[in-house]
Amino acid sequence: MKKIILFLLSIMMLGSAPVFAQAGRDEALAKSYFENAEYEKALDLYYLLWEKNAQPHSFYQQLIKCYFALNKNDDAQKVIERQIKKYKDNPIYVIDLGIVLKRKNDLEGSKRQFEKAIKETRTTDNDIRIVAKYLKDNREPDYEIATFEKGAKTMSGRIDYTSDLAAAYLSKGDYQKSANYYLNYIEQNPFEAQRIKNTMQSITSGDKLQSELETQLYSRIQKNPDNEFFIDLLTWIYVQNKDFEGAILQMKALDKRKKEDGNRVLNIARMAQIEGHYDDAIAGYEYVTAKQPRNFLYFEARTEQLKCRKEKIAKTINYTKQDLLALKNDYLSFIDENGKSPQTAQSIKELADLEGFYLHDISSAISRAEELIKLPGINQQLRNQEKLSLGDFYLINGEIWEATLLYSQVDKQEKDSPLGEEARYKNAKLSYYKGDFEWAQEQLNILKAATSEMISNDAINLSVFIIDNLGMDTVSIPMELFAQADLLSFQNKDDEANKLLDSIVFTYPGHELYDDILFAKSQILMRKKEFAKAITLLENIIQSYCKDLKGDDAVFLLAEINERELNNKEKAKELYQKLITEYPNSLLVIEARKRFRALRGDKID
Repeated sequence: MKKIILFLLSIMMLGSAPVFAQAGRDEALAKSYFENAEYEKALDLYYLLWEKNAQPHSFYQQLIKCYFALNKNDDAQKVIERQIKKYKDNPIYVIDLGIVLKRKNDLEGSKRQFEKAIKETRTTDNDIRIVAKYLKDNREPDYEIATFEKGAKTMSGRIDYTSDLAAAYLSKGDYQKSANYYLNYIEQNPFEAQRIKNTMQSITSGDKLQSELETQLYSRIQKNPDNEFFIDLLTWIYVQNKDFEGAILQMKALDKRKKEDGNRVLNIARMAQIEGHYDDAIAGYEYVTAKQPRNFLYFEARTEQLKCRKEKIAKTINYTKQDLLALKNDYLSFIDENGKSPQTAQSIKELADLEGFYLHDISSAISRAEELIKLPGINQQLRNQEKLSLGDFYLINGEIWEATLLYSQVDKQEKDSPLGEEARYKNAKLSYYKGDFEWAQEQLNILKAATSEMISNDAINLSVFIIDNLGMDTVSIPMELFAQADLLSFQNKDDEANKLLDSIVFTYPGHELYDDILFAKSQILMRKKEFAKAITLLENIIQSYCKDLKGDDAVFLLAEINERELNNKEKAKELYQKLITEYPNSLLVIEARKRFRALRGDKID
């Protein structure tokens, strides 16, 4: 008996195999036609497949898409109505009827069908979400919202649709209601604030939502000043907009109300410093250091405050001698207050750099650096960083042998680190200063592949400069004189450097170094704060030597003067744009693009 049954089953399967095979071929062919926009051919096949298939959804959606693509709305409506009769409890087909009626401009009929679909949707979370998503996918945000509102009303206390409504209103472009729902959601689920932050960062209209949230947050915080989650979100918005002053004010207020240690303010101050908002960062550090009684954050905040003030001087061009002296005195007070130890070692190094590179008190800088290097307990990296600074101080002082000895020590001890690469670059530049261009080039060629982007770029720049201006020229004297002037400039002997540069122009008129000479003289003028004269030289380079090596450098420096000294943001933006478009291969393009976007008001990650 078993054998007979197995035999009959095998006969049945053999008989049905060709039918299944044909259906599979038709489906593949229909899909191919559809993907190639041959909708008439695809429609015929999908219609036959839909008619023969017992499953409710099989081939239905593909068939409707074909009708819509061919604008056969009446035929689509007939299929949809047949589907509704067969599956009366499925609101998706009612929505489809609403869609096709809308395509036929029967807006009242369409509205009735959408409302009917929502009314007939079962009040389970799964059904609510399926219908809402289908409406969203078909660009019907009002009815998507109505679906979630039904769910919120009928399942109150069991399922929370607050964030879904916020997202739906956002999709509709109603930022006011979206923001209101998002804030309601945070109020109910305070630790979910990160979701809202992620949303604002991931959508193109995030700035509009952000603006509305900011407005509503003010009102809510006034009513509930102790809601730190609202304050945190508002502060985050400030940080996104680079409004660090506002962010620090919010954190100060919260810190005072909750009688905290200042850590929130300290974190915002660090962010401000990283973004180059030095005054805001300094204000934040000062708030923490002024707290009474002093807490465990005092030393850290004081250290970072001093570092930030020095960084501001290093990164800007409008500081004064009084700024330098005031900072020096502050460093001395801090070191006297806390003693010379591994904890204050970083500040001692910064003070030595301030004296050596900005106040030009080389003897004091050398003495302080030598003392720090001998200080017991400091880490090896900081010790070697100070050795490089000490080497620079010796070089400024004309003690070339002592400088190269220190650079070589660091090179040997930090062989595979960026610090070792920096030491090698300093030795290569020392060879350039001395006129040993061949040896300098050998070292620079190796450093072009440095892991440190800054060292790699510096090596490339110096290497290209040597090749471009020495090249096949058998007379190397102009380059030797220029390198000597470069060293004099590094040694803060600006008048002597200027005279030497002028002598090259006089003795070798028309030499290819002329644009480099103009640029070197403009940098000397910059240090003297003679910006008007510097601008004249830079504009000369841009007009007459734009295709030479210093063309892009001149554009960038002129943009920087306009941005940071003259406060002419529009002119600076124009010049950064010029560099980006006219010097696409320049190593300065990345920084120029960053500054251009910042001036334009873009959000920068």
